[in-house]
Amino acid sequence: MTRKEQKAYDEALRRIEECRRGKWTRVDLSGLGLTAVPADLRQLIALTELDLSHNQLTELPAELGQLRALRVLRLNDNKLTAVPTEVGRLPGLTEIFLTNNQLVTLPREIAYLVLGPVFLGDPWSSSLPMWLGRSSTLKYLFLHGNPALGLSPMVLGADPFAGACDGFASAQAILHYYFSRQAEKTRPLNEVKMILVGRGGAGKTSTVQALKGEPFQEGEESTPGIALCDWELPGGTGGAVTAHVWDFAGQVITHALHQFFFSVRSIYVVVLTGRENSEREDAEYWLRLIKAFGTDAEGAGPPVIVALNKWDVDGCRPRLDREALRERYPFIREFVELDCKTKRGVEKLKKALGREVSRLKWVREPFPETWDEVRRALAKGGKKRAHLTYAEYRKLCATHGVTDEGKQDSLSEILHNLGAALNYRTDPRLREATVLQPAWLTRHVYALMRKAEKQAGVLKQADVEAVLKAEKNQEMREYLVRIMERFEIAYAQKKAEAGVWLVPQALPDNQPKEVAVFGQATEATRLRYTYQALPEGLVPRAIVRLHEFIETKAVKKLQWASGAILTREGARALLRTEPQDRLVMLTVTGPKKARQQLAGLCQAEMRDIHRDIPGLNPTEETQFKGAWVPVAALESDERNRQQTGVVTQKGTVLANPREANDEYSEQPARQEEVWKPVVFISYSKANAAQRRALETQLKILMNEGLVHRVWHDRMIDPGDEWDPKIRRELGGADVVIFLTSAAALATDYITQHELPQALQMRQEQKTEVVPIILEDCRWEPTSLGKLLALPEKGRPISGYGRPATAWNAVAGGLATVFKKLIERRGREDSPKRAKPRPKGT
Repeated sequence: MTRKEQKAYDEALRRIEECRRGKWTRVDLSGLGLTAVPADLRQLIALTELDLSHNQLTELPAELGQLRALRVLRLNDNKLTAVPTEVGRLPGLTEIFLTNNQLVTLPREIAYLVLGPVFLGDPWSSSLPMWLGRSSTLKYLFLHGNPALGLSPMVLGADPFAGACDGFASAQAILHYYFSRQAEKTRPLNEVKMILVGRGGAGKTSTVQALKGEPFQEGEESTPGIALCDWELPGGTGGAVTAHVWDFAGQVITHALHQFFFSVRSIYVVVLTGRENSEREDAEYWLRLIKAFGTDAEGAGPPVIVALNKWDVDGCRPRLDREALRERYPFIREFVELDCKTKRGVEKLKKALGREVSRLKWVREPFPETWDEVRRALAKGGKKRAHLTYAEYRKLCATHGVTDEGKQDSLSEILHNLGAALNYRTDPRLREATVLQPAWLTRHVYALMRKAEKQAGVLKQADVEAVLKAEKNQEMREYLVRIMERFEIAYAQKKAEAGVWLVPQALPDNQPKEVAVFGQATEATRLRYTYQALPEGLVPRAIVRLHEFIETKAVKKLQWASGAILTREGARALLRTEPQDRLVMLTVTGPKKARQQLAGLCQAEMRDIHRDIPGLNPTEETQFKGAWVPVAALESDERNRQQTGVVTQKGTVLANPREANDEYSEQPARQEEVWKPVVFISYSKANAAQRRALETQLKILMNEGLVHRVWHDRMIDPGDEWDPKIRRELGGADVVIFLTSAAALATDYITQHELPQALQMRQEQKTEVVPIILEDCRWEPTSLGKLLALPEKGRPISGYGRPATAWNAVAGGLATVFKKLIERRGREDSPKRAKPRPKGT
């Protein structure tokens, strides 16, 4: 070994020994420059996560197969050409990172593991091995960055290498598509999504009509929500291309849904007019959003044509610094001076669109013929009806030759990603319906939002019935309301106001006078997020998540369209948008402990929202020593045990970053190597609202370092078999919580499967079981009656005057359970079980 290699090896030995003495379940040996793995590593038999990334490893020792508790193995950014067979036989392995190596093959055993993500984000092969297609246990397979495989972004799903934390394609969907394409004839897809955006009245609808050759209509009404049509572009040698044209409404209230339909696999037309002298601001707003939601993993934005509309109308000619915009947004392909009435620029716009579509890589993606038959049948059926049941979808698939249910599910997932037929398979409340007309969904949701806007944000059941009277299917009316809840556009009011929803974005704009006190506070925790593009609906979405903490004064809740005042345990928080600076500000006051809990909860919710929209990339800063300091720098400095340089008016000072980080969480919560319990929640679908309330309390306990992660069945991913998945997660839990109600006790799966398995694990001292009593019900005669229940002595949540009081009591009881588990784990010389501790969960 060279001196440098020996130094790296010695540092690895030091960390391994530190891990062994501290009885940690995770060891980080990344970035050391290792050329060999120390043999001492095999002593860490309780190890659950091993990070060997960013080294110089060319091979791995077979002894890694002795780490039988290992759940997460990071091997990315090395020089590996193979992975030992023994690694493929690790019984608990759930994640393996292999990106940026020199792999030419994989151990066949990997196909038979119950694996979560397998990361293969570099061109390791030009084809996938046939045996991989026979895997039924693989959860995720990330193949982004493998162009030789010929898989489009819509098949691969969201890219974790670009920062995405949601929207991933299932491994089964990718493998079914890939091997079906290999086994049967294919057809070019010849489709593209074309999205028109712009302010209301800019002329988007007239632009679509002009492109289609339809006559100009003076005084065309504004699009009520979203208008879709198909337009055939001349396609050159590859044949005509069908453009699915999405004409979005321009009114601000409708922007909340835009982000869910923007994608990489699209071409955009930004329509601007100078009628209101707002063309500069409009251009920046829409181009920033397109950059945030449409940029791919390589940082390339989608092609954009800027249509300068109403060019021949006096006083309406848009004025822009075109070169400056191109410099900031290099994905702008062309500016077209357009007038739909005089037909100026219409042919130029057609040619520009045709040129850019021909350049798009995945427009002519090969599609298996049988799958394409299903797609065409759905498209044809969508002209007659807006939706069908999933059972009807399966029957249609079988009629056209796709008989395997796994392949039917995979095709459903890909069609959803293409926007051809929407199906939210991961949501048990929505999975049984397939929407053939996206316009049907958005049109009705927009109508409900506009109704709420006219009623100060309130939407009642009678309003739903009136607005959706054209939809005769009552189940689909309920589906549309659940879609609003799923997209976090609306939340249901408490039981006393059953059948009432609130749409925060539709609330009045004026903030209450109580806001003023936060600007005068001297003892406060302050956090701010700065965005390149601040989407409409971002803070309203946070308000939906945090609505149970909104402060009430004189029966009126202190919330408005762009903010809210929250309260918990004596702490108060102001969360609001400052759109002029593209900022979201959080100010929290009150007693130190309560302030930390509320600030940490708000931070956690904002981070969750940002993970859903990886292109946003906001700058997160906290006020520390009188200056705004990036939170990422503070957290990094604390991990590296170094001080943070804070730039003040008196110069740069060095400060302990822990002091700033403690404003949002306890130190143990930030220590990844420290063991914390995993929690499983068992509940009835009828108690989904109570489950969300419990999750909020558990997030606070996470910030106190008492919980590692929480799991429930809403986290089942596309392609997962739900029963084995639930049993695996339940079997790996340290604490099982039963939300107990009449509905739960009447649910066969809970009483016949989840409860017996949990009680058996408790008898074997593998887990703790905690019932939480939601309402008066006959729970004492059941097997749960022998257990100590929460909130206190089994008094139900519904028996409290204020639900917040009950949930605080639940949190206190759970904190006691978690602390005892952590203390007991700390006393054990060799832990009996090891738990998964993947990063970012």
